[in-house]
Amino acid sequence: MFSRNSIQLIRNSLLKSSPKSILSPHYSYRQSNQLFQSKMPLITISQSLDESYSKHKIIPDVIDEFTTQGLLTIAYNDQDQVALGNTLNVLKTQNKPKIQFTLNSPTVDGQFEPIKNNDKFILVLTDPDAPSNSDHKWSEYAHWIITDLKLNDSSSSSSSSTESNNDISHILDYSKGKEILSYSGPAPPAKTGKHRYVYLFYKQDPDVTNFQIPNDRPNWGTGIPSSGVRDWIKKNAPKSKLLSVNFFYAQHEDN
Repeated sequence: MFSRNSIQLIRNSLLKSSPKSILSPHYSYRQSNQLFQSKMPLITISQSLDESYSKHKIIPDVIDEFTTQGLLTIAYNDQDQVALGNTLNVLKTQNKPKIQFTLNSPTVDGQFEPIKNNDKFILVLTDPDAPSNSDHKWSEYAHWIITDLKLNDSSSSSSSSTESNNDISHILDYSKGKEILSYSGPAPPAKTGKHRYVYLFYKQDPDVTNFQIPNDRPNWGTGIPSSGVRDWIKKNAPKSKLLSVNFFYAQHEDN
């Protein structure tokens, strides 16, 4: 599912904006029991991710500036990879993808987001281009929300819930969270151009136990154009910390 090609697609996307960033290996990620090394150092990857978010206007359309804490590797049908702004066929994105979160390695500069065994997470998919990139009257459109998601860990059952989870990479198990808004695949209308579909992964506010479910998907139920995940997080879980973002484009075949 998650092969070298998965990360290579992301690396290639980053290299298009920062070709000079091939340096020594520091950023690590895991496939099954194998640990691989990329050729891009962590700090450069983080900077290149930020550049990609700005280039495609994920910042500021969807989110504010943040410190990237890892990579989201996303695969539809075990083969169609999400790679920071690549284009996917709508029909191939109608089922839930498989997602792996790879935390920044603490060996680079000592700066990383600590993950505890009792931490919970939020996964979101949103479309800021509804009904089109130039008309945001339905934006953002909420496609998927999972809260209270737990990461798989290799710690023993006797470990304290406050101990650190030292695993670097985690394949997300959706059954370990609460799907408060079911997955709805991309459905861009005809003649509306390419839509951005943005995945966001948050470390959940530890003080929150109940979330307000959007009463509609357009505008995340607010009725306010361009309202979306940023406003929903601020209202429901303000201490949540955005860890990672990935996104792709899709468009109607009649475009």
